Amino acid sequence: MEKKTGEARNEPPVQVGDNDGVTWTAGKQELIILSTMAALNVILALDATVLVPALPMLSRELNGTATETFWAGTSYLLANAVFIPFLGSVSDILGRQSVLLFSVLMFTAGTIVCCTASGFTQLLVGRTIQGVGGGGLFTLSFIITTDIIPLRQRPKYQSLIMASFAIGTIFGPLTGGLVAEHSNWQWLFYINFPFCAIGLMVIPIAFRRLELKDKLPLSQSLRRIDWIGGITFMAGITSFLIGITWGGVQYPWSSFQTWLPILLGGLSIAISLLYQGLVAPFPLISLRIFNNFSGVLVFVLILFFGFQLYAHLYYLPFYLSSVKAMKPSITGVYIMALSVIMIPLGVITGIAITRRGTYLWAIWLGFGFLVLENGLLLYLDQNKNLVEHFFILMILAVGDGFLMVSLNIATQATTATCDAVSAVNMFTFLRQLGICIGVGVGGTVFNNFLLHALERKGFPDEVAHLIAENSEAFVASLNKMPDMGMEKADITAAYVEGFRGIWYLLLSVAAVSLALSFFIRHHSIDKGLESSHELQQHGRVSGTENGGKGE
Repeated sequence: MEKKTGEARNEPPVQVGDNDGVTWTAGKQELIILSTMAALNVILALDATVLVPALPMLSRELNGTATETFWAGTSYLLANAVFIPFLGSVSDILGRQSVLLFSVLMFTAGTIVCCTASGFTQLLVGRTIQGVGGGGLFTLSFIITTDIIPLRQRPKYQSLIMASFAIGTIFGPLTGGLVAEHSNWQWLFYINFPFCAIGLMVIPIAFRRLELKDKLPLSQSLRRIDWIGGITFMAGITSFLIGITWGGVQYPWSSFQTWLPILLGGLSIAISLLYQGLVAPFPLISLRIFNNFSGVLVFVLILFFGFQLYAHLYYLPFYLSSVKAMKPSITGVYIMALSVIMIPLGVITGIAITRRGTYLWAIWLGFGFLVLENGLLLYLDQNKNLVEHFFILMILAVGDGFLMVSLNIATQATTATCDAVSAVNMFTFLRQLGICIGVGVGGTVFNNFLLHALERKGFPDEVAHLIAENSEAFVASLNKMPDMGMEKADITAAYVEGFRGIWYLLLSVAAVSLALSFFIRHHSIDKGLESSHELQQHGRVSGTENGGKGE
């Protein structure tokens, strides 16, 4: 049977058979694969968030400048975003297991480099290598679900992977805070090794039955990889993101060091997409995923969601440690509390989408709550009590809980089944791209608002610039100042103004996102499986036995 679900006339029809996923259930092999990916996502989130409360300690221990400290987190995110499209595409040609093992090996190698770092240069190299491996693991977590789970059931099962990522997000800031207060900084990375070992041992076993349908000799497979499109695209994204993260932090936005990388990166990306659309026989990105207007809107919302996600995760702990003078461990507990709401709500949302067959309601509620939460953040300052802070942060968790599954499913619903891997690849790439931009732009906005607030309060230009340029490292000095002193009150108030600049920015992004979401049309999620891979179970293909049920 054939159903047409897209509003664009040139969208390929979606093939839906009796096994459309409505009555499908996961079998033993599917659950093993999902459990493996869930475990790996815990360490990905842990590694991405553990440094946030520990950055001042790293800066002291490794004698890092404010810029180097900023790049300790950004280098990981940048490498993560750059390599996601390429590794996801290569997994279609060389196989999921091969790329998964490569990703775990890269993540392990990067962790070793970080542990042995004697300075910030070596640490940044290690974080970049970690980011490459983390990007492959993150995108394959979602790509593999398109191989083994029908779209109707993916919200329920993908919510478990997202919940695992959220668990890592829970313990990341808390672990970083405890390490910063009570242990050596190397323990920020030592905690990765058990998960790396588990991944290297379990992946060959868990994924041995997930095989390419048309496996080619290695030499032919390597020739099918879009090397030109991939290298050009990755070079363009790298240049673009370096310009974005440099802007307002290392160089003024008007300087050629900022706008030239952005310009060259944009041109390189455009050339890459033209090559892939007109020349490449096996393009890195299938441009058909942009034929659907609703799909394009969903991709924009994913970028905006990533923009907000880590801007909150990165700057809220910074706010609590500076404005409220919280210790890193207590800050970690507050951020941990967010996931106490987000995880179960994300799982419930996934189950509800599967049962109802609709996802738009979750997108509307998610961005609606983000508008409310960002508006309420403007109400907070150094004089509001911690209970008020706690309940306002809980609203943020509600918005993220609704969105973390629904946007991913919307991406796949608005795309033809044959392009599911490209759609998921684009979902993970745009989410990470938004994260990079959000952290970089948020830092620029904060520093500018902080600087102007300090100048208005009468601080000399030299002092104001010194505080603004070293705002994170200065928190330790700020917290040691006498509580009743006028100088501390003025600087704290200036920090509040700096954070309000970020909250205004995020409020605007959330409001635009909510408005755009109302233009997305519903698309059916009753679609069958269509993948370059198949899961063999006792000599039979998963999903074709037992009336569409797993083993």
